[in-house]
Amino acid sequence: MTSLKKTFIAATIALIPCSSFAAQQLTEEQANSMQSYKSITIRGAFYTDSDYVTAMSKAADNEGAASFYITTTNISPSNDTLRIVYAKLYKSDAPKAVEQAESLRKFEGVYEYPKSKAIRLEPFNIVRIRGYFPTDYDINQAIAKEASAQGAYGFYIDSRSEIGSNLQIAAYIFKKDAPERKLQPEDAIPYDSEAGQLALAKGGDAAMQVEKPGYYSPSAFNEKYYADKFNNKVIDKTITTTTTATTAKVATTSNSETTTPVVTEPQRVTRYTVTLPDGRKIQELNDATAAKMVAFDTLKFRGYYVTDQEISYQAGKRAIEAGAKYYHIARVAHDTKGPNITVFIDLYR
Repeated sequence: MTSLKKTFIAATIALIPCSSFAAQQLTEEQANSMQSYKSITIRGAFYTDSDYVTAMSKAADNEGAASFYITTTNISPSNDTLRIVYAKLYKSDAPKAVEQAESLRKFEGVYEYPKSKAIRLEPFNIVRIRGYFPTDYDINQAIAKEASAQGAYGFYIDSRSEIGSNLQIAAYIFKKDAPERKLQPEDAIPYDSEAGQLALAKGGDAAMQVEKPGYYSPSAFNEKYYADKFNNKVIDKTITTTTTATTAKVATTSNSETTTPVVTEPQRVTRYTVTLPDGRKIQELNDATAAKMVAFDTLKFRGYYVTDQEISYQAGKRAIEAGAKYYHIARVAHDTKGPNITVFIDLYR
């Protein structure tokens, strides 16, 4: 969802060429692997994402940079028609980024992984427990005990839900040498969009920008996919976990006893979705994805909206009515007098 104050961009190499400028736009992964030597800011009336990418390429070129990574863009507080774009600059011989030593907590001999680490690794099973846990420490201890029994090296708690006074928790567990997951980039072009089909038909680097079959979402695990893959059966087993405050019975559970074939359809990037009362849905594109696509129309609407959710809902509603599959909030301008705002949205098929 687009923030009124700031939009963080997972900027990547766009399909749109940066004119004749030498400075090239980096992916997030490329930027994180190198040390930046300088940060710069540009301001201007940029009406499309490609406008400010091109302007930043020229500015980086003037600074003697070989490449740049756009980190943030927002609206100027002094002029609602202007955008402020921030970027880090890199030399062609930029030194590699210094890796920070990991500091992971350990429970029952098993490491607790943060989401940023877990999402990049392939789990080998799912652990599910249910019981009364007064603290997070008790939850981690119970999960780690089950993970340790299965020979896990690390675990990541993906979900928890309340059932009366009990909690039901699901965690993914990993081997020490867990393989890397093949992740979709955050700015992957939707494969069922016109831009996605055109890029696939073009092939080469263009096709690599599209959501790929068999690749995973970079923002969430697909629990059904993995439950089917692991044939994660219900286990009629009860264990007793001693906590600091009480002794609780914890049931370990799973999905079903039947094996479902695993399909390799693309696991879609998780995007903000607007759902109308009649069930129709539409997804909002982030800045980096929209920069790779060509809108078939642009709309604007004006009104008083307090939250980002209100703006996104109104934008999505209008986009659906205009026959769009996807939409992107390109700009939000505040009235110079009064509380109203004008929202500009790009529409995509």
